[in-house]
Amino acid sequence: MQYNVLNAYEATVRVVENPYQFEEQQLFAMALRINKKRSFLFVSKVLGKHLAVCPQIPLLTSHLLAYRFMEVRFQQKKDFAHEICEAIKTKSALTETLQRSLNNKIHMDEPLTIIGFAETATALGHAFFEAFSGNVRFIHTTREVLMDKQPVISFEEEHSHATSHHVYADPAYFQRQSEIVLVDDEMTTGKTNLNIIRQLHEAYPHLTTFTLVSILDWRNEEHERELQAFAQQRGIDIHTVSLFKGAFHISVIGELPDPEQHAGKKADSGIIEMSFDWDLKAHLAPHRSQSEKNTTHLANYYKGSGRFSLSANAQTMLYEQIRFIAEKLSALRSTGKCLVLGTGEFMYIPMAIASEMGEETVYHATTRSPIFADENSIITNKFTFDSAEYPGVRNYLYNVHEGEYRDIFVVYERILDKEALSELVGALKSYAENIHIVTLGGVEIAEILTR
Repeated sequence: MQYNVLNAYEATVRVVENPYQFEEQQLFAMALRINKKRSFLFVSKVLGKHLAVCPQIPLLTSHLLAYRFMEVRFQQKKDFAHEICEAIKTKSALTETLQRSLNNKIHMDEPLTIIGFAETATALGHAFFEAFSGNVRFIHTTREVLMDKQPVISFEEEHSHATSHHVYADPAYFQRQSEIVLVDDEMTTGKTNLNIIRQLHEAYPHLTTFTLVSILDWRNEEHERELQAFAQQRGIDIHTVSLFKGAFHISVIGELPDPEQHAGKKADSGIIEMSFDWDLKAHLAPHRSQSEKNTTHLANYYKGSGRFSLSANAQTMLYEQIRFIAEKLSALRSTGKCLVLGTGEFMYIPMAIASEMGEETVYHATTRSPIFADENSIITNKFTFDSAEYPGVRNYLYNVHEGEYRDIFVVYERILDKEALSELVGALKSYAENIHIVTLGGVEIAEILTR
């Protein structure tokens, strides 16, 4: 299939492997991002990051990846995978299918450690993890810089808008033998995976089995040979799992648009109309963090995010909290379409909450990735604003249109920049009747929002 990307690129995509027979347009579209390192972008239609989706779809997509993992790695093929696939394709029976999947988790006896990649795949990795029970645990990488905790590993993602990743865990976290599963939304070259495997294997030589899991796999033969050579040199095993493996060729057919002409709407400061907060102190982990402005903050991180690891038992208790929060938020809803927004890396918790909030609820998230918005693109409009939870980072929100929603719930892990929060609310207040600010990061936020 061929794609014209805003008359700047022409992309030709060829299917290599498609085990569940997805149509390309069911999984992705193409757009241009404002990044000199890699300016084309595959925009996922099942991830819940840049585009609004029924929240069950990214959760089920993650579960489908878990079933595919079991089939590829352990030759355990389950018919239920095709039911999940059908629900995703048809967007029908989503709630029922998700509930069945949650009630019939894949049990693991052998240890499995799942790592999700920030920013975009934190929810994908977390939901992949929630498809399992037994001897399984989850942690995600982060762009956050903590002043009172040393990362056990750090590595780079060269093509990304923000390149540095850190993994914050107890020093003994990787000491035990375990297969490591690295979950990302797509693999283009595989270099990011090699970077983290290199760091892990140098620090923990007993880790010898790795599996790379992604929705899309675009690696070519050269990239695959590089991966095989790396594995042989290290004496380790590296497996790959994806829902769609393809090859693409990019041709330059014109000039890139002027970023200034596609800057999007800058958010105006606004008055926060409503807040909702409750005491979750027992579920918070306070840490001193450093922003990109080089300012230091005492930040309350939500333990359930997976940034500092979760076990299968902890995930079960987390879902009880999620359902409690969803019930509280549902009581605040008006009749009509509702949008739940995750923020940056904090994606899974808002996504899972949205999946429990009933009909006409959709979900996506803010991002630090700048994309060209154009009426001829899958990304039609955008807002630009400062991050309220990570001062100094410019954030973007795509494809929110006037009059589309009755309610918008913006779910934060914590809020550190009051002016940035006001800026986002100012942008959204003319696009929905009710703006709800939800924070899990401590009761002090109520003072900020009600001043």
